[in-house]
Amino acid sequence: MHHTNQSILIVGAADTGRAPIAAALLRRMAQERGQSWQIASAGVVGHDDDPLQPAARDALAVLGLAIDDHIARSLTDDLVNTADLLIAVDSGIARVLRSRYPQATIASLGELAGRTRDIPDPAGMQVGAWLHYSREMEQLLREGFDRIVALLGGEAPLTVTPTSPPPPTPSPAPPSERQAICVRATRLLDTIQAMPDVIDWPAARARIQTTLAELIPLAAASTDLIGLYVEAINLWLARQTTVPAIDRIERLRAAIERAHQPVGQAEVAEIMRWED
Repeated sequence: MHHTNQSILIVGAADTGRAPIAAALLRRMAQERGQSWQIASAGVVGHDDDPLQPAARDALAVLGLAIDDHIARSLTDDLVNTADLLIAVDSGIARVLRSRYPQATIASLGELAGRTRDIPDPAGMQVGAWLHYSREMEQLLREGFDRIVALLGGEAPLTVTPTSPPPPTPSPAPPSERQAICVRATRLLDTIQAMPDVIDWPAARARIQTTLAELIPLAAASTDLIGLYVEAINLWLARQTTVPAIDRIERLRAAIERAHQPVGQAEVAEIMRWED
């Protein structure tokens, strides 16, 4: 379609957090680049008439944006039919949209940027986590901006987006449960990183250790040494008497993200070599 005022609908879960933030970020980006797109948001399970979550609003303020008048709404057939492009905040939402609206042009934020990254939903979290994930969404939109232009220009066939990039092929472990645990643990790290001075480190450390321990029964096979891997991480955490420095938090985050997939002796050995 080649409308002068083309319409983009960013779709999230409740339309009270990630989707309206992404819409506000894309509006500013489009304006800076001379695009007059109509950009709005909706939710697949929209909390109709709810305002933006307070921590999400505060994060936007830090980024120099305000959408105080935002009112959440549910996705409808009419909204889909009038949009030239649907942008899903993550691949799960994208799957829902594709099953409901196979005729629509749909891409997730990660796909636009050519990445498999999904931004977690920081609902109920502190402003620091919202700010972290908002900046990451902004980066994905920046990387995917040319792709948005191409999709709106009809340059890419509708079949390209659903199959490229392909969804990651998980190992035999139950991926959803295992990844959900890792995401919960990394969210705790986000909160610690955002507020290191006010965090109750012993309590936060115990929560991370308890969360990671949930991975132990989810070993994919006898060659998956997730039990030893988690034990090594938790022993290292036990030796940290104060909030670890940023580089150590980042190293820990990378190790937790690696636990999405089966781990072997090399990964366990690497954790064992970490210094206190």
